[in-house]
Amino acid sequence: MVLARHRKNKANLVHIQMKAVERSAIDMCVQMIDRLAHRSIPRLLDVFQYAERYLLVWEPFECTLQQALALSCHIAESEVVQILWPCLQFLHGQSRELASLTPRDTLFTEEGEIKIAGIENSRQIDQVDPSRVDAMASTFNALRSILDKIMQKNGSKFTWSQEMQSFKSALAKSNSARCLDNLLQHAFFGQVTEEGSLKLLVELVNETIFHEVQVRREGTLARARPLGKLATPSTT
Repeated sequence: MVLARHRKNKANLVHIQMKAVERSAIDMCVQMIDRLAHRSIPRLLDVFQYAERYLLVWEPFECTLQQALALSCHIAESEVVQILWPCLQFLHGQSRELASLTPRDTLFTEEGEIKIAGIENSRQIDQVDPSRVDAMASTFNALRSILDKIMQKNGSKFTWSQEMQSFKSALAKSNSARCLDNLLQHAFFGQVTEEGSLKLLVELVNETIFHEVQVRREGTLARARPLGKLATPSTT
């Protein structure tokens, strides 16, 4: 996505996503996003067509979990709680399978809230054969991968609580939508606090990835020399 100014409200920043797909695919995508409107997914503000491409205009976000993983400092256990909680709440409330969830799709807002990108790649659980035990297995694999990356980022010497270790074990055993209830009721999420508790982490990421660039400018631009007279073609 590309950060830009809103076309109508110049003072507002937005993120632009470009898609080279058929109009019917865009219509289906927008309908799905509208139907799944949830506090944990970004708001789609506008859709524009540019030549053969479509521009999806999303509410802005500050950074991603992928960028937070690049920080030199640890990610606190209370912050891990705040990162995973909205993801599980969305999956439980919407009954969606979201196998494409990655740290790049886990977005942080300026207010320190979590938003989940890529919801257009999800599918309804009841559309999956109910006899399949692994209907949510791919989504749980994605969540396990995110948790593993966070724990690896903090290093082997970092001490995690028993609740964290227990939650990791419970997540490893989860393979169906029924497991979401147990995960959300796990003691690990007793640390859930008010919204905005990730704001400090967002500020740390911004201080790391954004740097002012000092550009040396000349006082005046050098004038171009006048073009020489065109040579007369030889007639010999």
